Amino acid sequence: MSEAAEQEDHHADWFELFFDLVFVVTVSVLAHGLHGDPGAKEFGTFLVLFFPAWWAWVNLMVTVNVFGSGSGRVRTVLLAAMPGLGLMAAAAPEGLGDRAWAYALGAAWIRLLFFVLWLGRARQPGSPLPLWRPMLYCLVPALIWAVSAAVPGPWRFVLWGVSMALEVVLLVVQTGMTEGFYDELTVEHLVERIGLFMVIVLGESVLTTVSALAEHFTGLSALAALFGFLVAAELALILFTWGTGTAARGLLRAQSGHAVRAIRDTVMYLPFVLVSGIAVIAAALGTAVAEPDHHLPPGARWALCGGVLAFYTANAAISLRFGDGLGTVLRWYGPCLVLTVGLLLPAALALPAWGAVGCAAGLVLLLAKLSKLSRNRAYGEATA
Repeated sequence: MSEAAEQEDHHADWFELFFDLVFVVTVSVLAHGLHGDPGAKEFGTFLVLFFPAWWAWVNLMVTVNVFGSGSGRVRTVLLAAMPGLGLMAAAAPEGLGDRAWAYALGAAWIRLLFFVLWLGRARQPGSPLPLWRPMLYCLVPALIWAVSAAVPGPWRFVLWGVSMALEVVLLVVQTGMTEGFYDELTVEHLVERIGLFMVIVLGESVLTTVSALAEHFTGLSALAALFGFLVAAELALILFTWGTGTAARGLLRAQSGHAVRAIRDTVMYLPFVLVSGIAVIAAALGTAVAEPDHHLPPGARWALCGGVLAFYTANAAISLRFGDGLGTVLRWYGPCLVLTVGLLLPAALALPAWGAVGCAAGLVLLLAKLSKLSRNRAYGEATA
């Protein structure tokens, strides 16, 4: 089989899906801390602990995209990474407290596994990847995370910040990377893997809603659960009816035009905002189903409204990075801002929880229609 044919046939396989199972636990454990009435501390804890887990997953995903998942070496690395991710998930409830050392060791182990694969790539004869790149991007952060396990807080968290900043900055400045690396990426595989990860996070919304209904089996809880299911279904419809096709076309354009920053942003950074928005929405839905006849507590209101806004803000930023015009994006993102602040937030303040979730379902449906009309109009203008 030629190299071009191999690239064309590079799809996510069953082993990668098995690897993703650990993220079902990670998302569930971290989102559980946002149930009820979360405050700034709970939201901050979620973001601080979820970003390293997301960063580990997306780096592994890109690594598998480049190396392929069929080799025994790559599969061994994926299998070895699962206990590290599982340790991070198990430590998450006290990830900034008594279990911070365990969370740090899990993060260190995963980065060490990155290093094993990329070191081999850098040492290949004629490789354009300099040897220092995997050492600085993988090995040094692994050592920093490992050392932080033995350092008492708050200095431990300073080291975490240094490690993450080093990786993010290296990716931003592109030092030691070549355009050829981005040419190696298989777009179809990237879209599949990120899409399947979104399925996992949306599944957390369904799981949270049904679990809350099982514990609070009343008529109003059932109504809130139905509205919550509609919210999750409508978000999934937006992602998989328009989002994946748009992402595939946008990434192909970016790859052919060597727009490496657009690829980096839409694969590594912006999906984190998208995933975080869905996760906090899931927590708000669980709270609403548990107490449907009460007003949502302040933290749950922020989770519901902020989650919707984060979801659409990430989509707007991705659309802009893929070359959509500002006017096209504003046709649906502008109403999103106005309706979220002017309709959903007042509804969450005035209505009982089931009514607030029902309003969210209606808003998401309306925004989906606006997005579709905007895209159809933009397509008509482009072909006129």
